[in-house]
Amino acid sequence: MARALEWKPERSNCPQLTITIEHLIRSVPDEWRALANNLFVGRVLKGDLNAMAWTERQAGVIEMNIQYTFTLSAYAAAYDEFFHNLKSFVGDVAAKRPGLESMVHELDKRFAEPWEQLDTARSGWVDRRLLVVANPVAARWAKGRESLHEDMVDAAESFVIAHELAHHLLGHTVSRRDKRKAKDAVDEVIERLGLFYAMSQFNQSQREELQADILAYLIVAQALEGAPQFSDLYRAVAGSTLALVTHAHVTESWVELDSAATHPGFTTRFNMVHKLTEMLCSDRPTGDQGDHPMAFLSQLSTFAAVALNRWASQTFSGPQKPVGVLHAADHLLRLMNEVHGRIPQARASIRQVDV
Repeated sequence: MARALEWKPERSNCPQLTITIEHLIRSVPDEWRALANNLFVGRVLKGDLNAMAWTERQAGVIEMNIQYTFTLSAYAAAYDEFFHNLKSFVGDVAAKRPGLESMVHELDKRFAEPWEQLDTARSGWVDRRLLVVANPVAARWAKGRESLHEDMVDAAESFVIAHELAHHLLGHTVSRRDKRKAKDAVDEVIERLGLFYAMSQFNQSQREELQADILAYLIVAQALEGAPQFSDLYRAVAGSTLALVTHAHVTESWVELDSAATHPGFTTRFNMVHKLTEMLCSDRPTGDQGDHPMAFLSQLSTFAAVALNRWASQTFSGPQKPVGVLHAADHLLRLMNEVHGRIPQARASIRQVDV
């Protein structure tokens, strides 16, 4: 309470966002900090899932709509439920427990329930006139894991704020200012990924959004100066994926076919997240616990695939149905097998087993 009373709204109108922006500012090179320090981050009482960057009288502003935060908490809980359902199912199969068919049927029902709750809540979230504070998946939270959900929401907010910070650093909000150094950093990554031609196929607004995604990911991962730590890569992977999946599922912006649209679709933006993660760590061995950011990305990719599949099954006519736990587990195991076949230390262990 004492710290709350002493807090002053100099950088933000929200203590949590003050912590977030100060952490992000410490993550950028020294020569960028003068501009970053001239930013104010505001949590805004608006009902749409959005954030904005703009400039007023030489001062930069970042707006984070509070509806986005409320909605992120629901998808963080849904991811936790999704992961535990898959983990439980894979464990039961590995243990060869009897009654697998009935088990799959029951798990499919449990697997679908959070998505049904999210779909029901979507009409309120997509209405810009409303602020919907309820979390329809909150009752499904695993007891004792609330702090992990909060960490995921915080990581997603960090990515969203970093994305808007990137717009300022790249000069997208005030074109007359020279932001060559930030642009050079992004162009270097685009060149390493071999994406210059692909980027040229997008309109100017879409290119700027992808550039901001790239720089935001590098800032959250603390990858602008030196090799990032695994813990920071986990935060970048979790934050970017949760933010993009939440926005895409609510606004149905999975694929963008309009060449004049201001933003690329989810599939394009998430592909960039995948390429960045691969670039930064695919040649690094697993951690002390056998962990690796690419393996974590596989889990989140499967979560995104389930959300995308559910949208597609409801949007397009045909026999397709939302995937169940069996297909999701199969998809995840295939991704994990592919990932571990490419990680140096994991490749060595796989060869030893094969021999």
